[in-house]
Amino acid sequence: MKIQSPTKSTLAATFTFGLIQLIGTPQTAEAYLGGFESVDGYGSFLTEVSTSNAGAHGANAGGGTLATIPLNTGLWTKLQGPVYPATGTAGGIAYATGHQNLDRLNPGTSAQALVITTNADGWGAGPQEYSYSVDTFDLGGANPLTTGSDTIDISFWSCAQIVGSSDPANGLGAGTIGDTVSFYDSSGNLGFSVGYRQPGVTTDFAATNVGSWVQSAVAVNPSTYHRWDITLDLLNDTVSIDIFEAGTLTSLVSGAPLVNNMNNFSEMRFESTPGVNNAKIWSLDDVGMAVRPVPEPASLGLFALGLGALASRTRRQP
Repeated sequence: MKIQSPTKSTLAATFTFGLIQLIGTPQTAEAYLGGFESVDGYGSFLTEVSTSNAGAHGANAGGGTLATIPLNTGLWTKLQGPVYPATGTAGGIAYATGHQNLDRLNPGTSAQALVITTNADGWGAGPQEYSYSVDTFDLGGANPLTTGSDTIDISFWSCAQIVGSSDPANGLGAGTIGDTVSFYDSSGNLGFSVGYRQPGVTTDFAATNVGSWVQSAVAVNPSTYHRWDITLDLLNDTVSIDIFEAGTLTSLVSGAPLVNNMNNFSEMRFESTPGVNNAKIWSLDDVGMAVRPVPEPASLGLFALGLGALASRTRRQP
């Protein structure tokens, strides 16, 4: 049996440590946003997120219990539209809330998704819009304000519906963009958005905004969930976006420059479809994020030293 020399073992260990430091260990979390369950800090139906400590309590979000708070003083801020229980001009209500029966994996049960609906202001009205402040729990312990050189992997599931102009009972005009999720830094710079475009028929299509809205060829089913997979490279200010629909993963954007350079990743904005129809319920579930920090220069040097030494040793091996 060939016995490895202590020198080579040390070099191999140095190389392995350097490789781990170079690649980074993703810090994965599903908290604050997560699955929108009670353990993630979300109350049940009609517990409005902008008037409760949604995402800031529960086992996955630091502990504590559900509490009512003054409007827009928590992680969630209502940017457009009436706040439940207030009604809109059409007499309906709008809300973002944890909602049973619409969970991605356990439909028809008490398990929850986040639901945003627009049943408030009539067909000619604007959308409902919410802002969410990304927290360290979302990023596995990383501070959002220090992510300016990191790569962040983001995934979430969405079930969206935009009523087209060919659908019965009114509908929205061709080219309507709705149910969008936008990504911002702490200075309010928009990096990119994902969402859906309604071309005026009954079929919605996935769309991306990295400079302008582009409709993809991927049609989405309004009654089932699909997954957005995003790689945000804040060191190079680029983004790659895939969508998983009907068992197929499709690349929509690859390494595209952001709309604006981002200093960090600290905010998400959720904007529903304009107009009103309670069938246009938009649900989201199972948000995951992983931060891949850029290694320190010392770690890069250690990696290079270990790689070079191991290569040299290997060449001299009889």
